[in-house]
Amino acid sequence: MPILSPREKRLLRRFAQGKTDKTIAQEVGGTAKQVAAARAMLTNKLGICSQENLVSLASQLAPWPSRIRR
Repeated sequence: MPILSPREKRLLRRFAQGKTDKTIAQEVGGTAKQVAAARAMLTNKLGICSQENLVSLASQLAPWPSRIRR
C-alpha cells in the first residue's frame, strides 16, 4: 500500500477537482511543470496508467486516507 505525503494528498484533491497544472501550482506553490511531474509520479506510485484514472480514484477517496490500497 503506497503512503501518500501531505503534498501528494493536496495535489490529488486538486486533480479530482479538475484544476489545471497552472492553477494548482499557484495554490500550492511551485510551477506547472513541477505539478505535471508530481502527477506523473503519483500515477506511477499508485499503479495508474492515465490521468483520467487518477482523477477517478481521487474522486472516490474520502476522507482522503494516507494509505491507499491498489
